[in-house]
Amino acid sequence: MKAVQVLKEMINSGVNNLYNFYPQTDKLNVFPVPDGDTGTNMNLTCTNGFAEIEHDDNLQPKEMLTRFARGLIMGARGNSGVIFSQIMKGFAMGFNEDEVTTTAATWKRCLENAKNIAYKAVMKPVEGTILTVIRETYENTVDLDDNMSDLDFWKAIVKVANVSLENTPNLLPMLKEVGVVDSGGFGLVKFFEGMLHYLEKGKIITKLKKLEENTGQNVDFDIEDGEFGYCTEAIVMLAEENIETLKVDTVRNKFDEFGNSSIVAVKDEDILKIHTHALQPGQVLTYLQQFGEFKKIKVENMSLQADEHVKGGNPNIAKGQGRTIEEKRTLEHEVATIAVVGSKEMATYFENDLNVSFALNGGSKMNPSTADFLDAIKKVNAKTVFIFPNDSNVILAAEQARDNEKESKIYIVPTKTIPQGVTALIAFDEDEKPNKIVSDLTKTIKNVVSYSITEAARDANLNGVNVKAGEIIGVADKKIVYSGATLAEVVTKSLTKYITSKTEILTIFRGANAKLKDTLFLRKYLDENCDVEYELNDGGQEVYDFIIGIE
Repeated sequence: MKAVQVLKEMINSGVNNLYNFYPQTDKLNVFPVPDGDTGTNMNLTCTNGFAEIEHDDNLQPKEMLTRFARGLIMGARGNSGVIFSQIMKGFAMGFNEDEVTTTAATWKRCLENAKNIAYKAVMKPVEGTILTVIRETYENTVDLDDNMSDLDFWKAIVKVANVSLENTPNLLPMLKEVGVVDSGGFGLVKFFEGMLHYLEKGKIITKLKKLEENTGQNVDFDIEDGEFGYCTEAIVMLAEENIETLKVDTVRNKFDEFGNSSIVAVKDEDILKIHTHALQPGQVLTYLQQFGEFKKIKVENMSLQADEHVKGGNPNIAKGQGRTIEEKRTLEHEVATIAVVGSKEMATYFENDLNVSFALNGGSKMNPSTADFLDAIKKVNAKTVFIFPNDSNVILAAEQARDNEKESKIYIVPTKTIPQGVTALIAFDEDEKPNKIVSDLTKTIKNVVSYSITEAARDANLNGVNVKAGEIIGVADKKIVYSGATLAEVVTKSLTKYITSKTEILTIFRGANAKLKDTLFLRKYLDENCDVEYELNDGGQEVYDFIIGIE
């Protein structure tokens, strides 16, 4: 078999292996934001890249890797996807134009270029990440014999890459606190292991039909409002005059001036690919527009990315993606409300008890798309529509729907939890002026404590709380505040601290997996020890056993 055919099969095997491990990679995702989507991003990036070479067998190694890398860049998602695309671009640069065989000397050049280009792509490289893994893999193979066989050299690559990966927690305190390795580095190692598998077995790793489920219980960290802003990605087809003259450092420096974070900018011939977390995505796009025409733009909250494409929290997303409302509507109602919920039981409660016009079920991950919002707006058919997102990760999609809606006037009440949504809807007065409604409700929800109880998915030490996998944790306003052996312990030693003499009512949603004995205990304890009214509802949510609004 020709070397180029072997290379293609190696890449195919690597792509498939990364696919098989992407849910596990998602679960490791704790830095820089806990969006649980690194594996998803890398998988989708690789799938897009391989599509560029899948049906073409008449390429030399350099051209094949160049096309693969360009496909990766065009489909890159998130920091991890962009950096991985640059690693593969470095591999392509390691081959000479007329090189038709692979040698250890060639692979060394590939690794060196991969390391250099990957580091250049990131404005502020962070050690303990995928960058460290590719750098240390190069550094620990550079002195190997140039005459080694491909098989022996790739065995060495995988060995040192795994050693580097296992050391990432020692370089990045956040990883050590949670007890995981870097997710991007893990994905890269799985890709390398897939490539080695083909050399060892002569067979491409098969994509698994049933993958490990990502239950959504990734350890979560509180993020201050706007700390990371919007995940902004774009591909710019450069105008001819900018192809040679534009320097990516100029773009990175400008983003830094904007106060952005997670800045990645790469240039590949006539395209500029950027990824950044920006407080003002419009500022980023306006700046980029001077350099050419946009081929692709994506602006969304970090936690929204994964489920839209692979993990499937909301079955309506794929079929609704990208649609807009074109037909003229009658707008028969003056005012309507839309609230995002996480289950059919919550939808029933919001519509029947809170008189919401339409409860938009975003699934267990609370992730409706812009198209889902537009469909909901069409259904309520009102001149003025108020949206209650009920999750911080949903607000951007709601804003995009507002900006795309042409007929109804849309107002967004910035509710970030289900309890905030309940309080806001109870206080909602449609007879007031819309801007005053939003202003008043924004103030009202600040008095709500959103407390939830769930089971810890892994060991961690967060916010000064030592968490053990399997323990019951209490989360107040998205911060882990207590971890104990039983729900009773969490209730008596943590929840009660938030119930004061000023507390008027508790609104409780019981989850789908809540145990009967825990429900009975909670009711008995509140009846006997707390002078407060409470309402217990069947919430049906999957992740949290109890969601409790305290006001």
